[in-house]
Amino acid sequence: MAGFTDPTDHTSARGGAPVGQLDELPTLEIVAITFFRLWCDGGAHRERLERDLALALGPADAVTAVALFDDLMRTTLACARRPLVRHGVPCRCFGGDESAFANMLAAAVIGDRDEAMLFASILISGQGAWPAVTLAQTIAPYLLRFVRAAQGSGGTMGLVTHISQPGIRH
Repeated sequence: MAGFTDPTDHTSARGGAPVGQLDELPTLEIVAITFFRLWCDGGAHRERLERDLALALGPADAVTAVALFDDLMRTTLACARRPLVRHGVPCRCFGGDESAFANMLAAAVIGDRDEAMLFASILISGQGAWPAVTLAQTIAPYLLRFVRAAQGSGGTMGLVTHISQPGIRH
């Protein structure tokens, strides 16, 4: 996909060096990184993201959330400072770009626009940062509902079950 480097070659590209393990993060950040990966991989992975959102939010709200996330990703890619790097969907670690994206969304969820702008500016050029933060704030309630639904299901929803299983590092 244009705008991204090979997800298996994250050790040599800026933004892809591992900075932590997913299991060290709060659920919201895990969800943000996983959605980032699923969206970028496209095809069946993107369909899985849509199914997970529909399961947690209901069909109508899922359509809205998917459209908002799609807009956020397209804005992020179109205005990226450089090609962004992500790890593969099953990877247990995460890189700097993924961390900045997750932190931008986490800040948007709690309504901290300044913090969200700081993280957006790591990934996105000046003219694209504000629209990305605005989209992140718009999708924030849906992500928060998704996280609450996933946690309330006791980990039986597909996404939460998938990311909590042990797996390969890269």
